[in-house]
Amino acid sequence: MEVVLDGYWDRMPPDNVKAAILADWADTLEDWTQEQIVWALRKWRNENPNKRPNAGHILALMKEARGKKIAAQVPKQEQDDARERVSADRAAEIMAQAGFNIRRFPK
Repeated sequence: MEVVLDGYWDRMPPDNVKAAILADWADTLEDWTQEQIVWALRKWRNENPNKRPNAGHILALMKEARGKKIAAQVPKQEQDDARERVSADRAAEIMAQAGFNIRRFPK
């Protein structure tokens, strides 16, 4: 993190401020591996070369990537498997039970 952040500082902050900044980053990103953090830092740098990142930016990139990876692993269910098919009469009955006034049109 320090190497990447160094390129964004106009002048180096005092040691105690720099330590606090790095501690904040470390606290925010503690649940992620070094490889994941480096990937996200490089992605940010490549996509936002003129904008200094904060830990929240990097965390958001990693969460998005993790979400996409997990979503890709979930098997897709056929629409018919996910929904129960009902007749028009049964649908009208369900809607009436829910308190909706159902108008039927002649066939």
